[in-house]
Amino acid sequence: MKHRLVFALFVLSAAAVFAAGKDLPAVRVGLEELAAIGGPESDALFLWTGISVDRDGNVYFSDALDCSLKKFGPDGALLKRAGRKGRGPGEFDKPVGLAVVGERVYAWDLYDRSVQVFDRDLDYRLTLPMPGSVDALAVLPGGEIAACVRASLVLTKVLVFRPDGTPVREFDLTDPNDEMAPGSISLAVDPSGAAYYGYLFRNLVEKRSLDGERIWSREILGAGPGVSGNVQGIPLPAETCILSLARDGRGRLFVLGGSAAGRPGRDVFVLGPEGAVLGSFVLPEPSHSVYFDHRDFLYVSADGGVTMKKYRVTFK
Repeated sequence: MKHRLVFALFVLSAAAVFAAGKDLPAVRVGLEELAAIGGPESDALFLWTGISVDRDGNVYFSDALDCSLKKFGPDGALLKRAGRKGRGPGEFDKPVGLAVVGERVYAWDLYDRSVQVFDRDLDYRLTLPMPGSVDALAVLPGGEIAACVRASLVLTKVLVFRPDGTPVREFDLTDPNDEMAPGSISLAVDPSGAAYYGYLFRNLVEKRSLDGERIWSREILGAGPGVSGNVQGIPLPAETCILSLARDGRGRLFVLGGSAAGRPGRDVFVLGPEGAVLGSFVLPEPSHSVYFDHRDFLYVSADGGVTMKKYRVTFK
């Protein structure tokens, strides 16, 4: 349990609190809990870090402490566990993300410069080399895949590739001359193919075209984080800003605030597709992630990452 808490703190980075969103209108949101997987007394999940749901309603997790991927049925029953600790094919050190794309499941480790590919039964198929460690991955409307790849502490690229791993194009997401580490980057895709990016260590959400041209950018939290020190001469922010992004079926973007928000891991800011801030609401308990499936059900974490909760969201 001690190891769970240590890594959960790494994921959430819930440090000093800054009063965020106080000038935003509150969005009246109803959250009806529909299902839960795991829990403090369960061994179903040890610390889930990534989540994806397929067209049949099966729920897939990357479990960082269990060094595995897990597939649960719509009823919450465990259908398959795959992976073990290691560096070989189908093995993980700390798997931090996964995404179901058609018949394939793409999963990535915290530091590895690769993406491992499984089928929907979680049988290992192949490994795709990447030019850096992967922060996030999402499918584009045409079937190509976009990945945020961190080549260094300050430089993140977006690599677009075909499902078989063939590169299509890439562009720099961060300025290589910028001395501030952006931290990991969250990614959500618009139906047009444009993408939203949220920065863990920067008070910034932006929308960019398929070629990386900035369409708009927004500061969500009201103030940027201070600096607590440095790593290899690079300034290290004292607080986290954007923990996770998710887009619902109506085009609204949901932004989960980190320790620089008033309620770390609970404050969710809602933006329109043109960048207008529609308001904010508060989750019942801290989460490290927000995710919407194809039916617009919301999935969040609870209990430090040992629980997943599924909600129906209604706007009043």
